[in-house]
Amino acid sequence: MAEVELNFQELTVPELLATASGVAGALEGNEHFPSPQPPPAELDRLAGELTKAEEEYRQQKTLASAAKVRRDQIAEDLRDALTQEAQYVQLQSGGNIAKILSASLHVEETTSYWPFNRMGQIEELSASAGDELGEIDLDWEPIAGASGYEVEVAYDLLGEGPWEQSGATTKSKITIEKLSNRTRYWFRVRAVGERGAGDWSDPVMKFAP
Repeated sequence: MAEVELNFQELTVPELLATASGVAGALEGNEHFPSPQPPPAELDRLAGELTKAEEEYRQQKTLASAAKVRRDQIAEDLRDALTQEAQYVQLQSGGNIAKILSASLHVEETTSYWPFNRMGQIEELSASAGDELGEIDLDWEPIAGASGYEVEVAYDLLGEGPWEQSGATTKSKITIEKLSNRTRYWFRVRAVGERGAGDWSDPVMKFAP
């Protein structure tokens, strides 16, 4: 006994439309199948809706593709602008680390094969509620030879990143502002000096008040 092939899940939309059209036309008035379920008219109706949905999808796909091209171009323009800004900061700062950090820019790490030439790692980072809602105070023991400190924040559950720049300071403390209250935040800090940047501290977690 032969069995009808039921491979409709594998058909593309054009193939599905062609199949539905063929089946509906073949069943209309077919003496072998006097009462098709669903009737051919239902197949035609659904095929019409799918044709319209396919056209809308193709239009949206074209628009999305154009939007992506525009987004990528603007992103490239912004990268160029940031590069120019960073070059300006480099020139104006004369390579002064504290001034570079004050512009919320990172300082390139320098490679050293001598551990005693590297900046020390901050080991006693603590976080506490700030004076106002949405504020967290961070403080740590200063590192000898540090010209400034960089702060990064993460929003994930375990404090594993991704990390984003959150602030910079020349002091061994900073207040992070405009946080969402009752939200979990992770922070880490590293010292930056003439010998480059030290390792990041172990992260600390605090809920913003």
